[in-house]
Amino acid sequence: MWRWLLASGAALALLGGVIASLYAITTAMPESSPEPAVTSEPPQPESTSGAADDEPPSDPPVEAAVAQRLQGEFARIADQYEAGSQFPPYSFPIDQGAVDDYRYNGYSPVRVPVASDGEKATITLRLDQLHFEYGEPITGMVGINGDGASGVSLDEVTLRDQTGDVLYRESLEAGAGEQRLSMSPGTSGVEAWPMELMLMVSGDFRGESADAVAPVRYHAAVGDITDVGSSRVEGAHLVIPVQVSIDSDGDYAIAGNLYSESGTPLVHVEHEARLGTMDSTAQLRVHRQALEASGDAGPYRLGDLSLRQLPARPGDRTRFSPTHDERYDVEGAPFERYDQANYQDPMREARLEFLRNAAEEIEP
Repeated sequence: MWRWLLASGAALALLGGVIASLYAITTAMPESSPEPAVTSEPPQPESTSGAADDEPPSDPPVEAAVAQRLQGEFARIADQYEAGSQFPPYSFPIDQGAVDDYRYNGYSPVRVPVASDGEKATITLRLDQLHFEYGEPITGMVGINGDGASGVSLDEVTLRDQTGDVLYRESLEAGAGEQRLSMSPGTSGVEAWPMELMLMVSGDFRGESADAVAPVRYHAAVGDITDVGSSRVEGAHLVIPVQVSIDSDGDYAIAGNLYSESGTPLVHVEHEARLGTMDSTAQLRVHRQALEASGDAGPYRLGDLSLRQLPARPGDRTRFSPTHDERYDVEGAPFERYDQANYQDPMREARLEFLRNAAEEIEP
């Protein structure tokens, strides 16, 4: 029985990988499928009349339970894929609940609990973004909260490499509550640093050491978005020219979110292109189907724009420009002006059939 359970757990993990691959290849809908959890203990079958209390659980109910979970996961993902794959992966509807997922270069707070003699506190680090460019201050917030917050004092902030070696340090004065954090490593010698660094705030809690570490990336300038041109209808798309200023030729990705005039998020849009210092205009394309799904023919506002330099070779990491907060006016057009042909993914039906058949062929 246990060998079968381990195989079933591997199948669930494999399912998660298959699902992730389908989304990565075909679409980028805001709702991603969580990896199925594998229970650490098999469910106990209900006792039947006349069965001994110490009788070990039989294999079939356990196998049926895991198989049923697999069947349900494939069916659920098939439904999500069918709904999402009708839109192109470079242009799909979003709502208020998903818009933050497509604000690139965001940052999730790091919370570190500390304790001393029964008192407890939490140190929170929240940087303004993950990527910072050489010469740009690394900024964010540091907070100390909890019953024992008054006993925590932070007096230093350092940048360290992955081995823990200190590359740069500044003094810090932080106590209970929340305050701004800013450090300026400058540009001298930073080219020799790795891109991936750790920012550490250090101090003490009632005489005992206390610190918190947050990841940060510090790298050469990527460039910036400088302007957005006049939109136009081409076939089934609303085309929006975006001008950028870049420091080196390469492959870049530009992304943004299209909003209604009142600020409602409508469509996430992306475009990848080979850009050079002499040719730095990319064309964002918004498909009519995505616009029609919102029921809004414009005018619009284009915001949350980001510029990313994509890896040139294996081992390279994506680099981000600073966060771009400005929103630009974009003219819309009546839906009848667009080509009425719907987006077609030639592999959509084959992938959907695979998921449907997989769900049907698993017998509980």
